Amino acid sequence: MKNKLYLITGGWMAVLLNCGCGHKVQPKSTPDTISVSSIQLGGVIPATTDRLQYDGTIQADKTINLSFQVSGTITSIPVQTGDYVLKGQKVAEIDETVYRNQYNAQQAQAKLAEENYNRTLEVFKKGSIAEIKMLQARADFDQATSAAKASYQNIVHTKLFAPVNGYIGDKKIEAGATASPGTPVVQLLDIRSVQVLVAIPESEINRYKVGNTAAVTVDALGGEPLLGKVSEIGVLAQQNSASYNVKVHLINPVKALKPGMLCKITFTPDNHIASTDSASHQEIIVPAQAVQVDEKGNNFVFVADEAGKKAFRRQVQTGALYSSGIAIKSGLVGSERLITSGYQKLNDSTPIILNK
Repeated sequence: MKNKLYLITGGWMAVLLNCGCGHKVQPKSTPDTISVSSIQLGGVIPATTDRLQYDGTIQADKTINLSFQVSGTITSIPVQTGDYVLKGQKVAEIDETVYRNQYNAQQAQAKLAEENYNRTLEVFKKGSIAEIKMLQARADFDQATSAAKASYQNIVHTKLFAPVNGYIGDKKIEAGATASPGTPVVQLLDIRSVQVLVAIPESEINRYKVGNTAAVTVDALGGEPLLGKVSEIGVLAQQNSASYNVKVHLINPVKALKPGMLCKITFTPDNHIASTDSASHQEIIVPAQAVQVDEKGNNFVFVADEAGKKAFRRQVQTGALYSSGIAIKSGLVGSERLITSGYQKLNDSTPIILNK
């Protein structure tokens, strides 16, 4: 009986195993179909029909750090940050007591030398002393007079005046502190005109030259475009960067443009330097967000096949960044259907459905 029970139990186990194997879920052999959006590329277009746009920062046309030529305790700084000052207006002053006393002493020495010279000259005219004595007295008088004049200049330099009209950008020190020669006390900004500083990649820097026009838009001022001209093109790359500084000059008659404001700079097509190779004027422009970067730093995009059933990865070489997208130098012919959304889930040969 015991043996029969074992046989029956074994039989049921065999049945259950056979049932389980019959209903085992097989793994999927094909990837999921991904829904994507796409655009049909229209072929190559002339690069000069678009405009290059960059981010920039407004700077004062002149930034002057004002400092004293003599040392002393600052007694007053009668200006505040943001004040508009006129040329010749006093912006700071140090205690002149020491320099005034030095001048008074030198002035007294000069008067004594003058008196001695006049008396020596009278005696010389009478023939009572040698000419060398008179010349020595004259030299002492000239020396004392020069020392007094030099001492007076120290008094003049105890007052600091604005050399041009402008705004006080910053106060580097406060009244009561000790000023040293050459140490900035006040920063003066001349913003009757301003410079827009923009970093241009090395691949594009040779497109421009001094005198090219550019449209500058400042969001803080409503985005109204302002016309400027390239005033300076850097020849030394920025540290740890493959870009060069370019400055665009703007007139600022109402002084609405302030240093530090962010802006957009658009260079017009006629700024591009012409090339003898007509092919270099033809570029494929694609949406910048469609271009991805892999772990090796290579750029790539996904395109759909002719039937719109699969996505294929294409490695590309990018070029200039335009207001409407990014240029593709190689990797596309310009007639592909480019996938513009849903590409994050794609791999090479992934099945897709194109959104209508």
